[in-house]
Amino acid sequence: MINRRITILGPEGTNVYVIFQYLIFCVISWFTLFNITNEIGLDIQNVLVRQITFTLLGLTVFFLFTYVSISNIFALSNVLMISSTILLIGVLFTLESLGARRRYDLGVFDFQPSEFTKIAFVIFLAAVISQKRNNLLALALIFSNILLVYSQPDLGTTIILLSVVLGMYFISDVKLKTLLAFLIMMFVSFFILLEFDLVSSFQVQRITDFYSAEIQDFSQKQSRLQISLGGFLGDNLSNTENISIFVPVQTTDFIFSSFAKSYGFIGCITLLFLWIFFGFRVYSLIVTTDSEFEKFLLAGFMILLYLQILINIATVVGLIPLTGDPFPLLSLGGSSIIAVSTIFGIINRIFIENNQVI
Repeated sequence: MINRRITILGPEGTNVYVIFQYLIFCVISWFTLFNITNEIGLDIQNVLVRQITFTLLGLTVFFLFTYVSISNIFALSNVLMISSTILLIGVLFTLESLGARRRYDLGVFDFQPSEFTKIAFVIFLAAVISQKRNNLLALALIFSNILLVYSQPDLGTTIILLSVVLGMYFISDVKLKTLLAFLIMMFVSFFILLEFDLVSSFQVQRITDFYSAEIQDFSQKQSRLQISLGGFLGDNLSNTENISIFVPVQTTDFIFSSFAKSYGFIGCITLLFLWIFFGFRVYSLIVTTDSEFEKFLLAGFMILLYLQILINIATVVGLIPLTGDPFPLLSLGGSSIIAVSTIFGIINRIFIENNQVI
């Protein structure tokens, strides 16, 4: 790692490609949300205004992390994980909403601590794996955070956190038998939770309904119908009649179906190509950096981002039961945007410290 003087803008302040990619994803979200609402106003309740506000806040977070060295992030890994644990405990005492306790009501927007947990999780795991310090305290913090997220209940984020653990340990030099033992333990734990009624009836019903031939989720059926209306070029570029389809929560969980309707097959391929190309750029940094911590940090963030994209798309097209996971930088939501902005900011800092600014 190279400690360099950091400025807000300019060749020493940001990697040009990272900031450009970040802004492109944000602008795509703006256009998608505008196509959903077809209105622009100065009211903070307007989804487009809210998203632009969240983006500006996220951009500030992005540049703030330009000032935080990777060595400082490494030193704060334990503090971040303990803070995550405290926030997840605290949210269990908040008011219940739609059968779950997942958010702190901050007035202007709701703060979802599980989004912060995802980042702290990756940073902590990267520090643990790079130092090869698989002690009981580290394992206790990892599993306590997973159980606390699960108890909200938030099965989607729980699956993501478990997958991040498996993914990061898989790319490390951990012994195969350790990985298999972890998988077996998770498999057995799930059935223990079922046996003692620790899996909510709502979650069980959602899964059983999904695999029932007679019962199909209304949201997913509508989502698939909306995607099919996008065709090859989408409503915005084709001369086909613009047919309105009701899709619940289409600004958040099902925003990809709205994007597909607006921009069609070509738009979807372009969006996914941008994410794939971003992954290749980050991978080139993974193989060139000399820091083990940076390697695992970058790999963990890529696993986290691509898992969320994969799960969101799989949910939208009806391949898996509903999870409620947002599409990074596309879905409406302050907590998600700030979390992803933090990830992009840390990646930007790693590019700078490795003398890559273009």
